[in-house]
Amino acid sequence: MAKAPATRRGIRDVFYETRVLAGRDFTLKRFAEEVLGASIDPVMLGYIEKGKRFPSETLVRRLAAFRKQEPRELLAILWRDRMLHAFGKELRRVLHAPTALGHVDDIELALLASQAIAALPDDENAVTLARWRREVKASAKDEVDVKALAQIEQLLVQRGIVAIERGKVRRLGRHFVASDVEERQALALEFCTLFAKGLLDKLALAEQPTGTYMRNHFLNIDRSRLDEFQARLDAELRKLAAEYAADPSDTTAFLNVLVTSTVL
Repeated sequence: MAKAPATRRGIRDVFYETRVLAGRDFTLKRFAEEVLGASIDPVMLGYIEKGKRFPSETLVRRLAAFRKQEPRELLAILWRDRMLHAFGKELRRVLHAPTALGHVDDIELALLASQAIAALPDDENAVTLARWRREVKASAKDEVDVKALAQIEQLLVQRGIVAIERGKVRRLGRHFVASDVEERQALALEFCTLFAKGLLDKLALAEQPTGTYMRNHFLNIDRSRLDEFQARLDAELRKLAAEYAADPSDTTAFLNVLVTSTVL
């Protein structure tokens, strides 16, 4: 069986893609019984595909056998997902991070806002509000609550990032900047999780095309030129983003670029 596209994001996606792309019209019940040897309840399999539960390593090995794939490749994805989950859970506990917006998990605030911005045409042309909402929902990993999406829209309008007029929306800016403690914590959670994902991609999935690029540069710099350096860095990143950004489609991937420079 052919492997799923390299752009898959987690073990839940592997389970879902395998069942749907197997070409045998597998229901959850049939797949659990015929492929996974009745070793899991169909309801629990549904939870795994939705990302609400993690599969056991034994179950992942059964799936790998069906896919005719090396088990370690899928186990590495499972291990990465587990570590990210544990990392985010512990970070929330340490920060006591509140929910920044109702019905939106704190760690998803910045990501949802980023996806909403990226879903708008790069040339700043207006699109219908209905189309924008559909594309934001399509790009989100989990189901987006209607009320939460409305709050995100209001937030982006207030920040001058998007303009909504007469049922149409267009982008005014590309960057979301936190303005209060709750939003800064939400951004911090996203940044930490993205860094952890990149690190784990390189460690656990080093042989797989995960779409993660990671580099680390060290230099001594005159303190009087620190602001100048970071301004240049920001300008170059904005230039790259403007050059490569494309409208969302079946041929594009949502890329989250995280860059930090800090004095040690």
